Amino acid sequence: MEWLPRIFALVSATFALFVLGGQEAKTPTPPTPRPITTLISPPIASQAMPEPAATPTTTAIAHIPPTARCGQWWGLAARAGWQPEHMETLDYVMWRESRCDPAQHNKTLNRDKSTDIGLTQVNDRSWCMPTRWYPGGYLQTIGILRNVGCEELFDPFNNLAAAKAIYDYAEETNGNGWQPWGV
Repeated sequence: MEWLPRIFALVSATFALFVLGGQEAKTPTPPTPRPITTLISPPIASQAMPEPAATPTTTAIAHIPPTARCGQWWGLAARAGWQPEHMETLDYVMWRESRCDPAQHNKTLNRDKSTDIGLTQVNDRSWCMPTRWYPGGYLQTIGILRNVGCEELFDPFNNLAAAKAIYDYAEETNGNGWQPWGV
């Protein structure tokens, strides 16, 4: 996953320049991505994703504190690869970004007309739309999403798995996996 930090740095720099009104950033060519194999095992990767349960299980988490606002998603987050030590911050991100609602779709706040999708508000332009480096989309290239486009990010598991890949990328890039969410 050594290529994730470079992609995040590129997206962050481009976004910062756009927001701050700077000039267009020079963009290096990213390395060839390696598919993520830890989130989807080979037998499941070839099958359609099951519909999410109405109420996700929380049995994978030993203790959900009473202060958790999105505790109903902690078990699913654990299945998507999040570690117990990340759950409280992830809970904060899910609450702040979507109020724990996987159907949230921000279509209005981004100056570049991009949208933010799902529990963790994954940005479509940055992570799942086709680019010159990833004609099928970045999250599709690394195996998180299966279809071109971003609709799969409304599925809570896919959204949490995508957020975990984004977190890992930011952690590798600059030592702060929460930076994409401003935490």
